[in-house]
Amino acid sequence: MRPFLIGAAGGAALGGGAVYAYIQRRDESPASSKPATMESAESHPAMRMGWPTGTEDTLRVRSGFVASFDARTRNPRWVLEVINQDTVSGPGNRRRSDFVEDAETPASFRPKLSDYRGSGYDRGHLAAAAGHKDSQRAMDETFELINVSPQVGDGFNRDYWARLERFTRELSGKSGGDVLVATGPLFLPTKARGAGELRARELEASTRGVDAGTHGALTTVDGALTTIPIEDVARPKTAWRMDYGLLGDAPELVAVPTHFFKVILATSPGGTKAVAAAAFVLPNAPIAPNTPLGKFAVPLGKLEAASGLSFFRNGALGGSRRGEFEREEADYLGARAITSGGGDSRENTGRDTENTSAVGKKLARTTHVCKVTHCVLPRDEYAKGGSKYKPGKRLNT
Repeated sequence: MRPFLIGAAGGAALGGGAVYAYIQRRDESPASSKPATMESAESHPAMRMGWPTGTEDTLRVRSGFVASFDARTRNPRWVLEVINQDTVSGPGNRRRSDFVEDAETPASFRPKLSDYRGSGYDRGHLAAAAGHKDSQRAMDETFELINVSPQVGDGFNRDYWARLERFTRELSGKSGGDVLVATGPLFLPTKARGAGELRARELEASTRGVDAGTHGALTTVDGALTTIPIEDVARPKTAWRMDYGLLGDAPELVAVPTHFFKVILATSPGGTKAVAAAAFVLPNAPIAPNTPLGKFAVPLGKLEAASGLSFFRNGALGGSRRGEFEREEADYLGARAITSGGGDSRENTGRDTENTSAVGKKLARTTHVCKVTHCVLPRDEYAKGGSKYKPGKRLNT
């Protein structure tokens, strides 16, 4: 996506300013069709009195990252950061930083600090604070809620997720160049029970329509736009269901992601080319500390289909580079599938026997991150001197 590359290049220059940009998708229609432009859309008679607007086209450009905000879920849609040996060290101190709301987003659209109070969820960074220590300003910006999603604390945000964040920071030292990390929330469906049982009476009822007086009636009690609880609405059954929590007060609710993704792209010294990449999807839930990171590696194309996003296709993983990477990816995922447990056979003990100090120098093409690092996470620092899991101790992330 173009904003990924624009954001990475322009973040340092534009600093804390806000950028509003219309994101134009790649046109996949027949060659005879012309892609729509804002000029042609604005001239359409349906648009002459104005049109529905939101924050889906809003980018926030900060010192170390660019964020795209989704007002419907009140989560970032994605956050793209650049990490290197300069950004991970410096005077930035998280003790001087406080979580703040995004004053540039209208109050009815933005997540609020009060949404998290008493919720039981952490305000989880998508671009980790520890990756942006090069200045106090860069550190402070990671605490804006445009960089935050609701995350389970013990066992995830404070534990396994923190180790994955440290893994990405250490990768920049191994590759010798920048590491670009795209992180975002996912809302993934689950298989519905009895999905194959579509009863005739349900289909008949759905075609007649549901009586709004008894099923799904809107209510605005206490100013909340919501519906009356429905125990049994007759409608066709589907194979999939979506279920996730919500924080705050209706209708201004913050969605709790079911999963989170990270797409990691490591570059060679000088940032001249991509040398390693990987896509990971993790559940927003406690994860046992000895779970191999490789278990959460997914095909990049599948993540793109689930998220509705394209990653680096107009840049580092475009054209022939994408084909090279997908072959390396398929090779790694195929080998992983035949190991016991479906993940990397090495435990996440922090003991990586492979010498990866020159990853960026010795690879001639873009390979899968796990093929050269074994995706071994840093040691489980919550259990000092042993492997017993002790939740709750926070890493400096």
